[in-house]
Amino acid sequence: MKLGAGARRLALRAGQSIGTVGFIVVLVFLLARLIPGDPVEVILGIEYTPETAADLRQELNLDKAPLEQFASYIGGLFQGDLGTSLAQRGRPVSSVIGEAMPTTLAVVLAAIVVAVLLGTLLGLVAATSRRKGVDVAVRTWVMLSYAVPTFLIGLLLILVFAIRLDWLPAGGWAAKYPQNFTFLILPGLALSAHLAPVIARAVRQSAIDVSGQQYIEAAMARGLPRRVLTFRHILPNSVMPVITLVGISFGSLLTGAIIIEAVFGLPGLGAEMIKGVISRDYPVIQGIALITAIGVVLSSFLAELAYTLVDPRARRS
Repeated sequence: MKLGAGARRLALRAGQSIGTVGFIVVLVFLLARLIPGDPVEVILGIEYTPETAADLRQELNLDKAPLEQFASYIGGLFQGDLGTSLAQRGRPVSSVIGEAMPTTLAVVLAAIVVAVLLGTLLGLVAATSRRKGVDVAVRTWVMLSYAVPTFLIGLLLILVFAIRLDWLPAGGWAAKYPQNFTFLILPGLALSAHLAPVIARAVRQSAIDVSGQQYIEAAMARGLPRRVLTFRHILPNSVMPVITLVGISFGSLLTGAIIIEAVFGLPGLGAEMIKGVISRDYPVIQGIALITAIGVVLSSFLAELAYTLVDPRARRS
């Protein structure tokens, strides 16, 4: 059976995704071992002696050659085993990631929701408003928001909404819902600060292009109310780029979440990664990097799939 252009592109994209994940596995394994310091010395601390170090190194399989360690690591991956933490001896890496992942995903999801709603609204307003100043104000906000680092935005949000106004908590985690929702608002706003302006700019340009189409001009000539025209015709045809933008931005959101978690003191993957780097915990570093890479590649592939299914032009291209 002959595949269509869209199916061939998706098959090629799937092959590229698998190759990317494999490359990242090798790269992270090598980079983790370039971190200065000996994990055995960090674990033993003041109890370090040549004898105890040799015993612990053998127990943790650190006495083997790098190729043997890599072969053992790959063999474990094929069995669904991410390894055991060196610093938290006896604790599986999957358990470390499993406890931290929900917090990080909650922050990323909150950022996506805020960015999509805010970016789409501002982009649509900038494109359809009859006042030139509104468009200028939105474009100025886009430039300033994208230029300011997310950690600085997070600190400013804490200063205003947590310290000055005392509306929201400055950080921490309640460890249960629905109390956690209040702890997600400021981190979600801070993390969305770079995605929202990109979405606003894309929606604005797309809405301007759609507004110039002949069927839009014909609808305006028939006297269709501006509100109906905007929400029934311009908006649905202007949000197509948002699907792709969210997919390709998922990786940067995960990376930004590590910084945001440090600012707000959240117990997510960022906190575990920092602890892993400090303690030279190779399995934890590798596990978090691998899961993050799979998430980034998978989100990008799903965005490509969704765009292909939604837009008939993508299936024919």
